[in-house]
Amino acid sequence: MEIRKFKTEDAKKVSQIIKDNYRKINLGGHSKEGIRLQIEGNSPINLIERSKNIHYYVATEKDKIIGICGYDKKKIHTLFVDINYHKKGIGKKLLTKVLFKAKKEGIKSVLTLSTFYAEKFYKSFGFKRIKEIAIPAETKDIILIEMKKILVEE
Repeated sequence: MEIRKFKTEDAKKVSQIIKDNYRKINLGGHSKEGIRLQIEGNSPINLIERSKNIHYYVATEKDKIIGICGYDKKKIHTLFVDINYHKKGIGKKLLTKVLFKAKKEGIKSVLTLSTFYAEKFYKSFGFKRIKEIAIPAETKDIILIEMKKILVEE
């Protein structure tokens, strides 16, 4: 398995991985409308647009994309692994890579918006729960957990 920088031509496959996760796994805290919004928000076009400001990395195996994770100056973004590769350490390797890169860049702490499904995973990396966030606030179609990790102690 290799981890490399995201390329625009990866967007379609990455979008499909995210769609499969939302459709086939109970990530918790999402209504049907919330799932639709999350899939739409992670369309290939939106991923390409966000990649202008987010440092995305993909995990590959024999040139097949099997996961994605990214970061910017404040947050960890879009950690998803192909459902056929769950529980094989791919997410761990991706998150380790982006945390290393963020720290190397001088970022002192990062936030993430976790699903209920991934909360335990993030806790294993030292992320602490801050609060639950409902999106949109009125309908609560998506409920995520805001978490924070200190990268550099002050």
